[in-house]
Amino acid sequence: MAEHVLVIEDEALVRDLVVLNLKHAGYEVSSAGAFAAGLEALTTPGIDLAVVDVMLPGGEGFALVRQARDEGVKCPILMLTARSEVSSRVRGLDCGADDYLTKPFDVTELMARVRSLFRRAHGVVASTPKQLQVGSFWIRFDTGLALTNEGEVTLSDKELRLMELFARNEDKVLSRADMLEEVWGMDAFPTDRTVDNFIMRLRKLFESNPEEPAHIVTVRGRGYLFRRVKAP
Repeated sequence: MAEHVLVIEDEALVRDLVVLNLKHAGYEVSSAGAFAAGLEALTTPGIDLAVVDVMLPGGEGFALVRQARDEGVKCPILMLTARSEVSSRVRGLDCGADDYLTKPFDVTELMARVRSLFRRAHGVVASTPKQLQVGSFWIRFDTGLALTNEGEVTLSDKELRLMELFARNEDKVLSRADMLEEVWGMDAFPTDRTVDNFIMRLRKLFESNPEEPAHIVTVRGRGYLFRRVKAP
């Protein structure tokens, strides 16, 4: 059964956009546009994650989250708000929210945060191998040492973390948002171009022909896919 996400947002355009993208990602989704209806929906069994706006007709999202927690709601909660002040972020977390996203937001970042909250809730921690073979090259994750087109080099922290992420997700498409979230963190301010630049560097290190990559492959419109050996 698909995980059930509740969206509590009074702006119809924002609510519809979030609902549409969550449904497209395979989640079961319900929504509410005001404080009372949102609280009733959130305190009803069966909600696996909630996206809650701060400014709602009938009351603030801060109070809604606090009351829901007081009534025993345990699911992850992501708060949306136009307020960017640190005090507002702290208040959101103090009232029981698990994460905080400021409007206007990028939908890919929202979806990455939803996935991250579900991973944390499920306790999913993928293991990283001690050594990774990439065609005729290799990486040792304990030391960061790698055999590459440039000989033996020590990878930078971000290069190593990107390759660890690929190693844990072999043959799985990773979006740029996935990589930004896992390697840089959402409190940093990198861009999609940052990821692309690092991919170019890794291809120069580990691809026999960086112009026609066999291991770090672009999946148009979706992101990148990693495989240890060249596809037949």
